[in-house]
Amino acid sequence: MLRGLKLRDARRTDKQAVLDFCKNTWRDYGDFIPHVWDEWIRQRRGRLIVAELKGRPIGIAKITDFGNGEIWLEGLRVDRRYRRKGVAGAINKEVLRTLRRIKPRRVRFCTGQTNRASRRIGRSYGFEAIARFRYYWQRTRKGKVKGEIATLTDLPAVYDFVTSSRFIKLASGLIAEGWVFREFSRRLLRNYIKAGKVLVMRGDAEIRGVAIYPLEKSENGITLGFVDGDERAIKILARNCMYLGFQCGKDYCSVVVPSRFFPKLIEEAGYKRKESAGQVVMEYRGKALV
Repeated sequence: MLRGLKLRDARRTDKQAVLDFCKNTWRDYGDFIPHVWDEWIRQRRGRLIVAELKGRPIGIAKITDFGNGEIWLEGLRVDRRYRRKGVAGAINKEVLRTLRRIKPRRVRFCTGQTNRASRRIGRSYGFEAIARFRYYWQRTRKGKVKGEIATLTDLPAVYDFVTSSRFIKLASGLIAEGWVFREFSRRLLRNYIKAGKVLVMRGDAEIRGVAIYPLEKSENGITLGFVDGDERAIKILARNCMYLGFQCGKDYCSVVVPSRFFPKLIEEAGYKRKESAGQVVMEYRGKALV
């Protein structure tokens, strides 16, 4: 570890230094950190960690607490000038120290399918892959949205539909919010319904398709985070994502589905394989946090 490296809670005054080393994380994309920093710094639960050297931030990591013992890890970043010098390892050790204090029920993070180094490091700390997804993106466009916005009276039927779905089984019980994955629950579904983010397609008074579209907080886009039903319903609901994004004034939409069965239907709905990325969700299966 670099001599003089300090690990501490983030401060509002760290913002510019952090955004400076996060601006070019991904070529042609940048980073989502500028869009979420202000929200992260306000959150009381969880923790936003900064690695500081000579009074200047050179790395960060975010521990997001969803409640009910569910922890999500995200936003590990290190200034390019200080990579391969033990900074990421020091941050990870501080994350684990924090988790031992919190004693969560579940801890997860997501990484790209091609990021073998991230998965290898995760395994070294006791994480294992529990689900694989495909993330598609597409420009929004004008079109007619098909389906009905679910109301709270639909909650029991929609909840039963989702919990018994192929999607939720392949997803290990998770639902996507872009590159963040949360445990599906009745409480979470209620929140989505109240926000008008659930569409239902019916046939002969029965549900034949359900889609949940949680807006990404970090981007100018809309995400389809759950979709299931008969094959025609899946394709219609996937196309709806483009149309809903257009209606909301968003530039792009994204669709996240398990990597088995669903990708073929999503591509038939108008999303291109080359404009997609593989995602792997890792979950802590070690014993150090209990």
